[in-house]
Amino acid sequence: MNILLNLLSEGFADSSFARLFTDMNWWTAAIFAVGLVFCIIEMCIPGFGVCGISGVILVITGIVLRMIFGGDLLMLLYMVLISLVLFILMFWVFSRLITKSKLAKTALFHADSAVPTGITEGTKNFFALLNAVGVADTPLHPVGKAHFDGESVDVVARDGYISKGAAVTVVAVEGQRVVVIENKEE
Repeated sequence: MNILLNLLSEGFADSSFARLFTDMNWWTAAIFAVGLVFCIIEMCIPGFGVCGISGVILVITGIVLRMIFGGDLLMLLYMVLISLVLFILMFWVFSRLITKSKLAKTALFHADSAVPTGITEGTKNFFALLNAVGVADTPLHPVGKAHFDGESVDVVARDGYISKGAAVTVVAVEGQRVVVIENKEE
């Protein structure tokens, strides 16, 4: 068993993966680590700003410097893979923290909708006005306002122009479109 461990450790010590860390300059490792820290900070801050851009640049700079100072193609592949795995792991951890912890309930990540949830003018149901009689508040040519039971409603005249103050009857409701005709006295 000891022979097998010695063979593996001697073979591993000479590999590109082992030399990736053992032969790395301290300042190259520091640049790479600071870049990762900046990326972590950026994940805590909404948007993509100075920390994110600086972090990515520093990580890439760390990889390039490692290649310049004694790296090979296999080391480049290892560093890129390590960076990708770390970024994916950081993203997964922070997405879990944000959605499953008390942090999700803070004002930073929990905002109410700017759109009203109740019935508004845009979502109001006008079917109750069918066959209702009202008075034109404005001249309808063909669009204007009419009054029905104390409520002012945007309406469309089916047959063209209707003058202000004329009695109107709702003949159709098509979603938010209320169609009226003039009550003509015979």
